[in-house]
Amino acid sequence: MSSDNKIYQHKFRDVVDIISDWYEPYGGVSGKDMLEFGCGEGTVALGMALRKTPRRVVGVEILDVVNNCEDIARDHFGLQGLPTNLRLQQISPGQDLRDLGMFDFIYCWSVFEHVKRDLLEAAFRTIAEALKPEGVLFLQISPLYYSRDGSHLAPWVGQPWAHLAMEHDEYRQALYNAPPTPQNLREAWSVYIPLDAPQSVERDALWETYTTLNKVTAPQLKRAAASAGLEVVRDYRTKFDDPIPLDLAEIYDEDVLRTEQVVWLLRHETLQNGEVEASRASLEDQAY
Repeated sequence: MSSDNKIYQHKFRDVVDIISDWYEPYGGVSGKDMLEFGCGEGTVALGMALRKTPRRVVGVEILDVVNNCEDIARDHFGLQGLPTNLRLQQISPGQDLRDLGMFDFIYCWSVFEHVKRDLLEAAFRTIAEALKPEGVLFLQISPLYYSRDGSHLAPWVGQPWAHLAMEHDEYRQALYNAPPTPQNLREAWSVYIPLDAPQSVERDALWETYTTLNKVTAPQLKRAAASAGLEVVRDYRTKFDDPIPLDLAEIYDEDVLRTEQVVWLLRHETLQNGEVEASRASLEDQAY
């Protein structure tokens, strides 16, 4: 199996299984209305639609790479077309997701670190508004900005926390001076970098990805979600145990430096008596 096909298989199978397993206590994805927020090329959405029998999967993405899914389905999975329960759509930042319907389950995988800081609350709000009253949001981010590899550039500049320890121009130069990118790594970044792009274009794209990260921490992310009426009902985190450089330990909170990944389930804040039934009745009325 080629390296790029391994990448697609990982998304198509492993990521899909992780996300669907997290939703299992809430009834499982079979027969449900689902939305992927920030679907990229659509591989996870494709796997979800084909392997987990939801009623429908809608994938939304602000980049035009969403149009690559049909080629991926053909080239890597031998499909002649996309499944009928899958819809992929390019959207603009802040677009009202309710235009696409209401959803039992919304999920996003390594997306929210790329949402502009001033749009975080709005992003949570538009997701919350598109969730059915008892709907669930799955959110995963890895790596968080202040973690060891939080720049997303560790494959090119391997020094732990280099993006926090180096001067900005020094870090940029280290990226541009790094050895040529292995093909499998270029393929893993194909959402952002055309496979045939020259190295100078590749490094420009990598630097832009780094400089546009929103630098959000887990507590800040949770507050943004709460502002949209979403509460975390399951919280899983992974942390690095590498020694923290003294210069950074003197500046940053240790937990912020160590927390590499957050995986959350979020739901609407607890509704008062009768509000769930009233909201459900309202949705049923809208469906006819």
